[in-house]
Amino acid sequence: MGRVLTGYRGDHEPGWLGLRLDAILKAWPDPSSIPTPHLRSGEDLSADLESEPGVSTHESVLVIDARRIRDRDLLKAIDRLRSAHVTGLVLVEDLDSDVSASSGGLVVRSASTPDAELASALHAVCSCDEAASELRRELRISQKTTGGVREEMSRMSQELSLASRIQQELVPTDLPAVDGMDFGVLYRPAGYVSGDIYNLAEIDDRRVAFFIADAVGHGVPAALLTMIISRSLPMRGCTIDGTLITPADALGRLNDELCDVSDGNPRFATAVYGIIDRVSGLVRIANAGHPQPLRISSGEVAKVEAGGPLLGVFQEAEFEEEIFELREGETLLMYSDGFETAFPEADAVLKGGAPSPSAGYVDHLLSVGRRRRERSQTIADALRTLETQLDGARGSLHQADDVTALAIERTAVAQSAAA
Repeated sequence: MGRVLTGYRGDHEPGWLGLRLDAILKAWPDPSSIPTPHLRSGEDLSADLESEPGVSTHESVLVIDARRIRDRDLLKAIDRLRSAHVTGLVLVEDLDSDVSASSGGLVVRSASTPDAELASALHAVCSCDEAASELRRELRISQKTTGGVREEMSRMSQELSLASRIQQELVPTDLPAVDGMDFGVLYRPAGYVSGDIYNLAEIDDRRVAFFIADAVGHGVPAALLTMIISRSLPMRGCTIDGTLITPADALGRLNDELCDVSDGNPRFATAVYGIIDRVSGLVRIANAGHPQPLRISSGEVAKVEAGGPLLGVFQEAEFEEEIFELREGETLLMYSDGFETAFPEADAVLKGGAPSPSAGYVDHLLSVGRRRRERSQTIADALRTLETQLDGARGSLHQADDVTALAIERTAVAQSAAA
């Protein structure tokens, strides 16, 4: 086995343990695995137990002369040896009921025990201790690894929490109060951070700029892309030399920036950007690969047909605009594609752990306008009801994608504003 039989002798009879070790080795059951004897003073035992690697490793077997240790001190010493996973033999004056004869790799025997019996007991614990020592070694490695993983997960959690707080600062906590307009938003990230982003702000005393965007992908990379989008799409500063930046131009500028910063790693996103005049209701809107916004009014629903390519794919891409009047009582609803999996069918086939897209979400979106009219709710209240429906949907505890909806309803304008 390549082991060392380390004997810790007492000071009252220093030669006794050496003779005993020789007798035990002569009676050793397996001649091919006889340990090498080594004697040390009993005063060295405490230091050896504290050393690294200590005497508890599988290369060393202890034989301790404890005949003159008092009963109370003996029990404490044995408990300490067992806690240190020592493999070996403790020889005591009298083996009474207070001292267990064996535990794990430690054997306690009376000094009067025959040498052959002691040799058999030591050989048995040595044979078992090799496997036990390997298990303890693997356990220590596992504990260190687990601790490292736990620390890394804690660090990542803190970083994600910080990223979430930073991203929350990019979206408005309160939508502006604008005469002639009613706004509402639903914003539900699937995790710490979101690949969705939106904003809505007044340009001047008549016009309001708005956008909703969805970075392709999930997690931190998508969230970082939303920061670029939020910085690049003009809101309050929508003019250059007094000329209004059109929605098509705004998306074109964002597209070129995403292409420039791709650095060989494509960064794609979809977006809808628009400007609405609160007095005339005139909407000018452009779309870059995003789900088509809905115009919801009593009795009819229409899609805003403006379209364009995905952002970040082609340099100098062009984007179409659609111009229309949002009539009084009509709602413009923009949403991210996370709604496609937000209300799965009861028998939906799961793909990669996520529900299959379902068309049922359209009815839920349309209910926003219907609920607004039939129940005299504000748009914000109607979207809160939609969020409650999301909570009750199948699979809502494991939301597959970020979900965002931005609604604008045109209301009556005060006479002074109209004038």
